[in-house]
Amino acid sequence: MSTSTALARAEFTLLVRNRVLLFNALVMPLLFPVAFLFIGRENGSLPDATVSSALEVFALFLLVFLVYYNLLSAYATRRDELVLKRLRTGEATDNEILLGPAIPSFALTTVLTIVVAAFVIALGGSLPVNPVLLVAALGGGAAMFAALALITSTFTRNAEAAQITSMPVILLAMAGTSFMRSIAPDSLGTVIELTPFAAVLDLVDLGWIGRTDPAAAPLSFAETFSESTTPLLVTTAWIVGSIVIAKTHFRWEPRA
Repeated sequence: MSTSTALARAEFTLLVRNRVLLFNALVMPLLFPVAFLFIGRENGSLPDATVSSALEVFALFLLVFLVYYNLLSAYATRRDELVLKRLRTGEATDNEILLGPAIPSFALTTVLTIVVAAFVIALGGSLPVNPVLLVAALGGGAAMFAALALITSTFTRNAEAAQITSMPVILLAMAGTSFMRSIAPDSLGTVIELTPFAAVLDLVDLGWIGRTDPAAAPLSFAETFSESTTPLLVTTAWIVGSIVIAKTHFRWEPRA
């Protein structure tokens, strides 16, 4: 058994034993999106606008709370308890040590995405226009927010401090929601498009309903690829940049 697999199993066990984290991981990403879907049904079907809103709420809770906040707490706690320091004295590589706690979040991202997609289709929603972009959105988003958790953990002493240090990233994610984008001045539009969650949201909408504006005409499968260039580049840039910063500044033991 590899070190990453062993660490992932240990993190799964800890997650199951912690009812608060388990609730945040399993219930929160499903509760509100599914409620949106049931409330928004019209004559036994789901309008694309309802599907878009439900998937936006799902992606926000999934990436911010399941992936980002849980991983931030995990890295900060393991450092504070000297677990990371002890692991580095063994045969495990740095990448294996850091990947282990992230595997449960990535696995749950896959499972919950399948569950929500099944709800959308079962309740009368259309099939996704481009599933490839949908996978890229949530898979890339999970990697991006995991890397942001690594950066934030650098200046987070413990799990309690994570409630404060996580706020800048949470606010940055909120800035990319459709509501904030709709009320923001046009001069800030380009800046907001470069935020992490805005890029994920554009890819989710292109992947499922075939456009970023539910009121616009849907694009074809091929056309969605050309429209996805910018959000894909933004997502990739955030992932690469965050990993580089994290590997440079990540701390393996508490400050003296």
